[in-house]
Amino acid sequence: MIAVVVEDFKLIADVWAGLLKDAGFHSVEVFKHSNEVIEGVTRIQPNLIFMDINLPGDKNGIELTEELLQLFPSIKIIILTIHTEPSYVQRAFQVGASGFITKNSSISEIRKGIQEVLAGNIYTCMEIQNR
Repeated sequence: MIAVVVEDFKLIADVWAGLLKDAGFHSVEVFKHSNEVIEGVTRIQPNLIFMDINLPGDKNGIELTEELLQLFPSIKIIILTIHTEPSYVQRAFQVGASGFITKNSSISEIRKGIQEVLAGNIYTCMEIQNR
């Protein structure tokens, strides 16, 4: 399986890439700028994308999610963000995201989210569920 991480902070991107490799993804590519993502995903054809909302470039993560899922409807996208506002959660699922996890979530919760999404389910982290 192949994964993509879309995150502009290197430390966070490296942690997520390591987590995905530990979860069985044999290839993980990181994009730090929104303008790189469409071309990169077209080239790589990943199974799963970890998508931050706040990104440098022309689009935010929710806009990218919408565009990517129009081009590649079978890709699973999990939003990983600091945002907890209901409007972000609602919009992410409206455009087709498969998961919404905050950066306050534990590694075990992120792993659970990956498993749920790859099984075809929708996943929302506990922090959002408890709001």
